[in-house]
Amino acid sequence: MPTSPPFLTWRPLSAALFAVVLLGCASTGAPPQRWSDDYLEAMRLPPDQAEDQLTALAERAPSPEQARDARFELARFALRRGDIDEATQRFESLWNEGIEDHVTSRALYESARLNIEHHGDRPAGIALLHRAIAQSAPWAGTELALAYLVKVERQADNSAGLIADLDRIAAGLLDPRLKAQLHLAVGELHAEELAAEEKALAAYRQAALACADCAAADEALWRMAQIYQRHQNFEPARQALSLVASRTEESWFVGSYHSHRAADARFELGLLHLLFLDDYDAARDHFETFIDVFPHAQRRPEAAWHLVEITRLSQSSSAYRRALRRFVRDYPDNRRRPMAERRLSELS
Repeated sequence: MPTSPPFLTWRPLSAALFAVVLLGCASTGAPPQRWSDDYLEAMRLPPDQAEDQLTALAERAPSPEQARDARFELARFALRRGDIDEATQRFESLWNEGIEDHVTSRALYESARLNIEHHGDRPAGIALLHRAIAQSAPWAGTELALAYLVKVERQADNSAGLIADLDRIAAGLLDPRLKAQLHLAVGELHAEELAAEEKALAAYRQAALACADCAAADEALWRMAQIYQRHQNFEPARQALSLVASRTEESWFVGSYHSHRAADARFELGLLHLLFLDDYDAARDHFETFIDVFPHAQRRPEAAWHLVEITRLSQSSSAYRRALRRFVRDYPDNRRRPMAERRLSELS
């Protein structure tokens, strides 16, 4: 039976970091800003006109970074018009420069796809995907490469080899978010492809410990809780869910920040205490918190109905009547309203 995870900690962000990405200088009328305007205008043109404009813009770009952006788009234009050889050459020239940035990550991903899907060179494509994933930061192309690598290796029934590769790459990574993503992918492969839940739990635990405030860690904790609950191992499930449910932040400056699994985890904690731990007070606290913190959640009426049932099981008949009236008032269109009204009439 799966064993309990170690205690993990999380510290909420105290403030948001905002970045404004500008193509060129902010000075009004300065040449770099004019180039940025021309670049955006070119990207709005029909493809047959845009490619010529981008070619000229790449040659007079104010910085190497802007030139690389334009050259990447030129490679994509070649791909769109079906010139696979030219697209291959253009993407390869970008990642061959040895610069670790978002352009290289996307170019490696595109080159890998071309090798696998058009050139029939699967080993070369897999090697490029490994390179894209092993970059020092999780650029957009890095995440695309990871998803594509998992897809093609699954199709080739090579889950065991893929797990070994991802473990090896993760061991050399410094970026915690990317490391967590790789461990999460390994856990999913163990759970879904190999039915190895203990190994899946170990990988999910590594993901949760690698990055204490990222989506991959939250997803890993959520999946750990699901495994524990299937085995009726409720205490470690409660611990994992509690960590994810706590990952919310309210700030006058940035508004509300919630983990993508925080609402699910809070609701699941309510069910866990209601159905399996026989702790009505804790269940009530979790469902009330769910309603307060996640006012737009789809399962809000369901949480409110669970509060009605908790009141029926644990409080007086007058409190139960008040709970039913509140539900009818707050959720007039809910499918349970007729049941609530019928119960009210029976209590009269």
